[in-house]
Amino acid sequence: MEIRVIETKENKLLGRKEIYFEIIHEGEPTPSRKDVKGKLVAMLDLNPETTVIQYIRSYFGSRVSKGYAKAYESKERMLYIEPEYILRRDGIIQEGEGE
Repeated sequence: MEIRVIETKENKLLGRKEIYFEIIHEGEPTPSRKDVKGKLVAMLDLNPETTVIQYIRSYFGSRVSKGYAKAYESKERMLYIEPEYILRRDGIIQEGEGE
């Protein structure tokens, strides 16, 4: 699996960095969110506790998937802005938290 960053934007109003990327996974299934997040965090030197993967989209017959991630300045900001289902899906909060 190889990750290629397509575009990075600084969103000062929301206090985050927005990252658009491609995942090249020839001969493999679409990688898990956990694997992609781990590699993206290591690649861009981000904090794993304040980084969320918004989506990973794979296309039938293609070896390339596209994704979008957000890296926040603080955990408080992330918890305030991000919807609960995204935080649950990324494993940042557990069932029953955040309500």
